Amino acid sequence: MHVTGRTVGRTGTALAVLLSLGLLGTGSAFAAPAASDDGPKYCPSTGLPGIGHNPQFADGNVALFAGGDYTVDGSSAEAEGLLVVKGDATLAKDSGGIFNIGRVGAGSGILPDAGELMLAVGGNLTIAKGTKVDVGFGLTSSSGYGGAVQVGKKIDEKGELTTNGGKLASGLGAERALSPYQSFDSTIGEESASLGKLKPTGTTVRTGETVTFKSTGAGTGDLQVFEISAAELDGASSFTFESIPDGDSVVVNVTGSHAVSMAPMSVGFNNDRVDVYSSAHFGEAASRILYNFAGAPSLTLGGGGNFMGSILAPKASADFTASTNGRVYVGGDIRTHGTGNESHNYPWTGSPAFTCKPEPSKPGTPTPKPSQPEQPSQPPVVPGSPTPSASRPGTPAPTPTEAEESPQPVPTPSTPSSEPKDEGGFLASTGAQVGMYATGAAVLGVLGAGLLVFTRRRRGQSRG
Repeated sequence: MHVTGRTVGRTGTALAVLLSLGLLGTGSAFAAPAASDDGPKYCPSTGLPGIGHNPQFADGNVALFAGGDYTVDGSSAEAEGLLVVKGDATLAKDSGGIFNIGRVGAGSGILPDAGELMLAVGGNLTIAKGTKVDVGFGLTSSSGYGGAVQVGKKIDEKGELTTNGGKLASGLGAERALSPYQSFDSTIGEESASLGKLKPTGTTVRTGETVTFKSTGAGTGDLQVFEISAAELDGASSFTFESIPDGDSVVVNVTGSHAVSMAPMSVGFNNDRVDVYSSAHFGEAASRILYNFAGAPSLTLGGGGNFMGSILAPKASADFTASTNGRVYVGGDIRTHGTGNESHNYPWTGSPAFTCKPEPSKPGTPTPKPSQPEQPSQPPVVPGSPTPSASRPGTPAPTPTEAEESPQPVPTPSTPSSEPKDEGGFLASTGAQVGMYATGAAVLGVLGAGLLVFTRRRRGQSRG
């Protein structure tokens, strides 16, 4: 049954102290993953991790696909996993700075193995002056370093592109540059059409700006199906999933050719708010939900919240300032221009086409530029040192409030934080890590000044 309702609404002690505070050290803010004799680990079918700083699982499938052009401006921070752009890619952050691809500062930890393909562009790749594109930062394994980049046409590098030892090739032609994903737009079109034919297994009700999806049946092969028109979904900001059986994936079929614009504020899943990083079910919810915008011509995710779930939009172009948590497959152009917004690579467990690939994709053997180093371009990092992100200072993001930290069910909660809680002592430098470094610098200055005064007094006493 499909029910739709809508109402209107909306040296010495000083050195020891510094070391204990973690204010002295060398290397980057990224920590290299610890070496493992077992090789890379592949995604489990359940229990995917929440937001963290270190690589967790190897995944060779596409994380983000643009069938047209891909543009980064504003202060967007990073794109986790394999990014495939069929047209041109332009990375031009308004105030300059770093944009991470492949490995990110804080994400799912699901990404290609070191040395594997992380950026494929069918057309031209343009990097504006002042922008640094950092691919596969700090990644090393027996198979290689960093992340590979393949470009069909030219690279216009007014800014900086680093692959950290990964292979870099341009002028390959679109088919070779995108291989093995040169027909991925056909794949997303076919999957969208197939999912769109499924009958709903639950109800969909919109009240004000909140949409509630509630399961009323056993599902279809461990898949819960909901349906809502694009016109009805347009303008929603809170999403609640109720009575979803354990282990079942969810698809929301969005029907019609109406443009959809949303500013995600909160997401509830089986009585837990899952769009805040403190949620124990963040990764689980992100990997179980997919929105199928089968006919929508455009999709806008505004604001600075977290959109939870994968996006399948074969006929749309997309504009993002919110962060996404799931696969993002768009048939047209993608523009991302938020403040520190990120795309986190959570696979969708409801389709073999969109889940983690059991083996990472092989980028082939493109010839790297002569100047490209075969070793990581960054200094070695000692395991246990501070961990990743848009590496270096960015715009600090708000910290979660006490209400957001609470695990209690909240049907229509407040706006989520755009940065994870700093459980391990270091946040991605796209966010709160900046404040920590500033505090560290202040402490260092005070201790240094005190040590200098102490030394001068001792010298004065000895002379007297």
